[in-house]
Amino acid sequence: MPNASLVSLLPIKSATRSKTAPVTVVGFIELARGSPTLGYAQTALLLRFSEPVKARCEGASRRGRHTGFVYLDAMRIGNLEIDSPVRLAPMAGVTNASFRILAKECGSALITSEEIDATGLIRHTEKSEQIAVFHPTERPLAMQLLGNEAESLVEAAELLQERGADIIDINMGCPMPKITKTGKGSALMRDVAGTALILRALRRSCEVPLTIKIRGGWDRQHLNAVEVAQMAESEGVDAITVHPRTRSQRFAGRAPWEIIRDVVEAVDIPITGNGDVTSYGQAEQMMTETGCVSVMIGRGALGNPWVFNPDYEGWNLDSQREYREKTIARHMELIHTFYPEGRYSLLQVKRHLSYYTRGMSTARECRRTLFTECDTPDEAWTTFRRFWDAA
Repeated sequence: MPNASLVSLLPIKSATRSKTAPVTVVGFIELARGSPTLGYAQTALLLRFSEPVKARCEGASRRGRHTGFVYLDAMRIGNLEIDSPVRLAPMAGVTNASFRILAKECGSALITSEEIDATGLIRHTEKSEQIAVFHPTERPLAMQLLGNEAESLVEAAELLQERGADIIDINMGCPMPKITKTGKGSALMRDVAGTALILRALRRSCEVPLTIKIRGGWDRQHLNAVEVAQMAESEGVDAITVHPRTRSQRFAGRAPWEIIRDVVEAVDIPITGNGDVTSYGQAEQMMTETGCVSVMIGRGALGNPWVFNPDYEGWNLDSQREYREKTIARHMELIHTFYPEGRYSLLQVKRHLSYYTRGMSTARECRRTLFTECDTPDEAWTTFRRFWDAA
């Protein structure tokens, strides 16, 4: 092995790639379980940088005395190793099996289901059962539960584990009034002590990693993401995703990334950032600025699933267009495979094709035609292709 003394071995909390600084691979190290590098793979690359590269480290690195870094090549959530730092966020009515598989094929190493109502699942309602369906190729898959009672959430989590869920994620971030008025979603952040009891019960019953997705807080007067994250860590939660807007903001205004940074600095479990990311480059920027170990992209992936491909932004325009065309066609194929007929299939085709019109000069006319003149998925696809080819 080359001279490892060239590298300062620091307990790195998170590190980011540099696109410009030359890097020398010095060797490999094995990280023992329980090491300070929480959230990363046990096998790590030992690197030496010839130029300074930003990294958030514990101890000496914050004082600028480091001369090198250990770049850890994968994130770890519990016992799961995640190869890509940019991944698909759960979205109600959108992240079904067809879109999840598409995102995975584009580069999202970990994907998450739509929110599944815990009570609906244990009662085996048709809607909840449909949402809970997944394909084996989607794994590793996080399945997200929505609820506010420990008993129903525990029972639902056990059902999902039996069916093959790799991660159980609890929705503590949905801002929609129809959800929060029942005490679910981001309303759980208003009762930290009560939510702690729910997470404690889930931790006792979950054999797979347990994660949560939270917001910055209820409103500007109640920004408690740090408090909730610290509570969750103390209750054994394995990782947290932070969307820094408040419940009252919903999706309006700027996502204050500094709240993500505050949470990163407050806990020692992996933090994923979310909000205002529409490109791979922006995801890297979020990781650099906040120290989060990965980034979830939700609305920024609609009509833009190639956002998960780290190479896409470096291609020329012709190559990008060819890739987009193939990806859109693949999406339509997946929708047809999972939802071959019926109103839901038509709705999915129209909805996603309308997203794919972004950037087209005839986008408005194409969307109007899709929703007013197309009665079948085939008609919608033919219409979209006509506008796409003319663009």
